[in-house]
Amino acid sequence: MKKNMLNFDPSLAKKTMLIAIVLLMFAVSAFAQENNSGAAYIRMGIGARILAMGNAGTATSKDITSAYWNPAGLYNMKDIEYSSMYNMNMGHDRSYKYAAIGKRYSFGSLALNWVNAGVGDVEGTDNFNQPTGFFGYSEHNIALSYANAYHKVQYGITPKLYLSSMDGETKSGFGLDLGLKYDVNQYLVAGLMARDIYGKVDDDKVPYQMSLGITAYPFIGITLAGDLIMEEKEDPTYAVGAEYWTSIGKDPEADSKLSVLNVSEKNTWQEVFGSAQTGIRVGFTDGKFSVGSGLKLKNLQLDYAFRINNHEIFNDDHIISLTMRF
Repeated sequence: MKKNMLNFDPSLAKKTMLIAIVLLMFAVSAFAQENNSGAAYIRMGIGARILAMGNAGTATSKDITSAYWNPAGLYNMKDIEYSSMYNMNMGHDRSYKYAAIGKRYSFGSLALNWVNAGVGDVEGTDNFNQPTGFFGYSEHNIALSYANAYHKVQYGITPKLYLSSMDGETKSGFGLDLGLKYDVNQYLVAGLMARDIYGKVDDDKVPYQMSLGITAYPFIGITLAGDLIMEEKEDPTYAVGAEYWTSIGKDPEADSKLSVLNVSEKNTWQEVFGSAQTGIRVGFTDGKFSVGSGLKLKNLQLDYAFRINNHEIFNDDHIISLTMRF
């Protein structure tokens, strides 16, 4: 390992990244078909942090949520991570949920992901417009992501299983995501994500989506991100976001009001809250504005996002996320 690092050639990594980008674009073109709305929910995004940053997650995400935004980012996650999300106030009995768990191994990182979208209490009618009762509609995406790295280039792959059910009828299909990330230097990261280079649910084609992202870390605690998003048969769009983290931790030994009856209790308090951080975020994408905040403790992170003008058929929504690291 030391020998490889000493002989590392930056130009080789750049050439590797360029070749991989060309191959990804070729793969997407090879699978291109007529566009439709197949599995539209899978392009809604997950995780309050990145959603508050305007969906600019291609080069930004480097935890368990990378399984969605760019599987290559899973290489940077902690030993074991868990994440979940719930979207509130979607209206009309709609729901949108996400959960994932992952672990880093000697051969790379693995993550199991689940995305669910559904609507309940839909009133059915027959050919004569007579009510036939109520039913629900639910869609699931279950995926297994893998990530590893070659020098400064990180790569990831996500095979996916699509399942949908409506009024007792079930459909299934498969999809495939590919991702790359390149650490230009300590201040700049580039990423490329190809979502559903192959994707199909029953007879419905899932349109592919390409995202090219740049994330910068100009100062400690500040993140600036931008993505260019190209979806099959659609005009290109962009996503931009910013984030600022600051420490709110406090040494409990400096506060005479805290109990110091036993050392273990004091040390536990110090471990949990001594490194606490809070963050604020803002983002903009395709006419949609978003803001959010976050609280990070030692092994726990809570994130919140509020999206304005999210979609013409959706309400302004609130999203909460939980991430645990071990």
